[in-house]
Amino acid sequence: MADKQETDERGESREVSEAVRAHEEYFKTKYYLVGSASGGEIEIQSGEHKFPFQCVLPTNLPSSFESNSGHVRYTVKATLDRPWKFDQEAKSPFTVIQPLDLNQELRASEKVQEEMSKTFCCLCCATAPLTVNYSLPVRGYVPGQTMPIKINVENSSSVTVNTVKLVLYKILTFHATSPSNDSKTEKFVVAEVGKGPVEGGATADYEQNLDIPPLPPSNLKNCGIIDLEYNLNVVACVSGWYHRNLSKSTLVFVGSIPLINYQIPSAPPAETTKAEAGWSVPDGVPTSNLYPDLPPPSYEESKNGAKTLWERGESEHIFGLTNHFAPRYPVYNFMPVQ
Repeated sequence: MADKQETDERGESREVSEAVRAHEEYFKTKYYLVGSASGGEIEIQSGEHKFPFQCVLPTNLPSSFESNSGHVRYTVKATLDRPWKFDQEAKSPFTVIQPLDLNQELRASEKVQEEMSKTFCCLCCATAPLTVNYSLPVRGYVPGQTMPIKINVENSSSVTVNTVKLVLYKILTFHATSPSNDSKTEKFVVAEVGKGPVEGGATADYEQNLDIPPLPPSNLKNCGIIDLEYNLNVVACVSGWYHRNLSKSTLVFVGSIPLINYQIPSAPPAETTKAEAGWSVPDGVPTSNLYPDLPPPSYEESKNGAKTLWERGESEHIFGLTNHFAPRYPVYNFMPVQ
């Protein structure tokens, strides 16, 4: 939805909402498993029949992605064309992953070192500062990995820090093109931990771990209407309704192939094959050839899924529309962080 200004009959301006949307089609292939495009009736005997087929995916597909405001979705639909009767149709989704190799992302291996500081007004005077430092060994992680965040709090003020929250956000920007151009940005909490308090005049020095759940890779490469990034937000929540919290955000990357110079994962406890997961590699050389010592990941469902597979303009009587679907993303097995 987008807001715009309209003028009523009295010449007064008012704000109204209009539905805006965008659509991209990445590929569409049609096969005749029985019969042909030229038509003609073919009798299929009663009983169970199997018709194998395969489809080569284009190399530039964006990763599967689901949210309430938009999605990147891949489906297979089978249609049984019955003369003089309603067609019978069935639909099933599958997951596509556009690999994001963190070793090829220039900023993923950067060390993060950030500082934030502020003073508080107390009557007519300013307090001594509250300073929070935090650091990360690298900027890029994969699902299944733990983000170890070192925190140093020097609270020279007289204000208590109730808690220091570490929040991983997924930030989505949707770009509409019809009937007008518009953009909308949404933020979602992916993971969150916190610790406190730190009294006025006290210090704290510790490390907290943030686990990365199954997530789509950063950027949604090759998708022109949805942008995706991840931010780590560190917030020092202070006491007193008249005092504002101290916060800062840092860009982080979520990939599908881990940094091999940072941590090497171990083999998954119960390996899930690509075929079992419905997963497909649309681009590049197989991971095992690039990094022969890299154990394979398992494939786990995202928390964000589709409640229905119905698309605009489709019949509502297709088999499989009401099946819940959540994309599966590669998840690596790492030894617990000590």
